[in-house]
Amino acid sequence: MTIWTPVLDRSKPLYLAIADAISHDVDGGTLPEGARLPPQRELAWKLGVTLGTVTRAYKEAEERGLLSGEVGRGSYIRRARLSSPLPSPSTELAGLVDLSHAIPPPIVTSAEFDAAMAAIQRDPRKLDLLDYAPPDGFPQHKTMAATWLKRSGIEVAEQNIVITAGAHLGFTTVLEAISEPGETVLAESVNYALLRTTFRNAHVTPVPIAMDEDGMLPDALDHAARSSKSRILYIVPSLQNPTTNTMSRRRRDALVAMARRHDLTIIEDDIFRLLDERTQPPTFYALAPERTFHVTSLSKTLAPGLRIGIVVTPANQERALKSHVRNMASRNVGITGEIARFWIETDLASTILTRVRNELAARRNVFLQVFKGTPFRCEPGAPYAWLELPEQWQAGRFVRALAARRVRVTPGSAFLLDGTQASRHVRVCFGGPDSGVQTRKALELMRELMAEEPEDDFTPVA
Repeated sequence: MTIWTPVLDRSKPLYLAIADAISHDVDGGTLPEGARLPPQRELAWKLGVTLGTVTRAYKEAEERGLLSGEVGRGSYIRRARLSSPLPSPSTELAGLVDLSHAIPPPIVTSAEFDAAMAAIQRDPRKLDLLDYAPPDGFPQHKTMAATWLKRSGIEVAEQNIVITAGAHLGFTTVLEAISEPGETVLAESVNYALLRTTFRNAHVTPVPIAMDEDGMLPDALDHAARSSKSRILYIVPSLQNPTTNTMSRRRRDALVAMARRHDLTIIEDDIFRLLDERTQPPTFYALAPERTFHVTSLSKTLAPGLRIGIVVTPANQERALKSHVRNMASRNVGITGEIARFWIETDLASTILTRVRNELAARRNVFLQVFKGTPFRCEPGAPYAWLELPEQWQAGRFVRALAARRVRVTPGSAFLLDGTQASRHVRVCFGGPDSGVQTRKALELMRELMAEEPEDDFTPVA
């Protein structure tokens, strides 16, 4: 029998403290495979706890796969059956600096992740997370979403919240629920890079609406709504992707008035809003709740792998959306939802969001330094910049030349909704690199390339 007296964290329930101590000492090598733990009565006496506490602790450790109990022989440390570790990046991606994805920087710590996983592990109903979620999400995740939405000034009944596997699937589900094949959809002329593909897959046709520095033009929306007979307006009002513009309250009011005049249903894609800590104008949902589907997510503000989308529906329209969630298999994953719920309920989410904002601000400042004197759009809080290239460069050629130097950005043509125009812009994202140092090196390399002349695209032959 192993002589073992654990050191307990008495700030938590004692049975959990004992189980956690077993886990800690197994990981540290103090309790090797096959070691026999003290009899429960003996350990209870040593620690000054009840026998029932130790019995419950050993059962908890057994459920975690740490112990095997044999009647008449005692409890033994089990051999850990470990899966293979997560793979390292492929050789093809090694050394590549990716500035093409609008994601938060890798801020979450192991301790924050482990705390969430430990909470899941302790939950007596954890196995429920392996089942399909209800079409609109687990009830506890709808409660979590209602809490998170208050940060955007949205107070809404949980029955009008639908949880999806990411904001994109949430948007796609809304689009297919409210549109008919062959319809047209109104949207800003410079927009989300996957929007053309999303519209094509939904069998709808985009109608690009002209913009200025404050976003979509109300007069252009009025004209397009009358001429196209569209019923749906898609808009990104905060830190617009890719221009980084946040629409003013005055412009929002004007667009809401146009939506009411033409009886438009609004899909508000507001996934970047919380990255800007400044006071924001009200959401379109707050201004026109009777006609707005509000779509947001945790992937752009906390961690991209969470894949948790939140859709807020107008009153009495949640039932149709639930049906489409079921049909499109866009239900969220319970385990990632529980990670997010732990962070939000313990307010770790505020800590993570603050660090994300601070790191993005630091990387944005580096961009401002490196590209000083160069035309670009990059509003405070933006996780990317909309960079104009010198006259000698077209976006496609520049992106290919930069990729040859192991840096990846997105050409401006990907964001042009009509898909026909050439572009001299690229979108440069700040969150992807592992560090600010790596970000600076990639940005400086970009600036050097911009000063060069493009090489010829053809290969000479004899």
